[in-house]
Amino acid sequence: MLSKEEAKELRMSFWSGFKRYCAKHRIGRRWVLTGVKIKSVQLKFFADVRKALVLFQIDHKNSLRRYEVYECFLSYRKLMSESCGADLKWEEDYTGIDDRTVSAIYFELPDVSIQRPEDWERIYAFFVEKMILLEEAYWEYRDLINERLKTERS
Repeated sequence: MLSKEEAKELRMSFWSGFKRYCAKHRIGRRWVLTGVKIKSVQLKFFADVRKALVLFQIDHKNSLRRYEVYECFLSYRKLMSESCGADLKWEEDYTGIDDRTVSAIYFELPDVSIQRPEDWERIYAFFVEKMILLEEAYWEYRDLINERLKTERS
């Protein structure tokens, strides 16, 4: 078991390693992540001791509104799955991050650990491959989703 300080240092090394991985592989992207312009939605990289995820996280404080946003994404499921692949998972109530309930559209790489440096290259490659797919889906459907959400609020 790692101390809090050791765990913090490991996380910092992990994310610094990801920056080096991107530089080494000439991945000069600026990831969209929090600037998605869909309220309460973020694109995220996540890794813990059991898995790595690349996801759209929908975390509105009001669960009814969270469900509305998720349902809007869900209406594009077939199209997003065609462009992202069949391994894209959809969960209306997901608790795989910090035991908070969110809605998630995600890719998962199981059986890897942020605490095993030998897993890091595999996680980094997964992050890059899958985030590119989610970002492309985001750019494709962002305006449609925003417009639909505005219409539903009216």
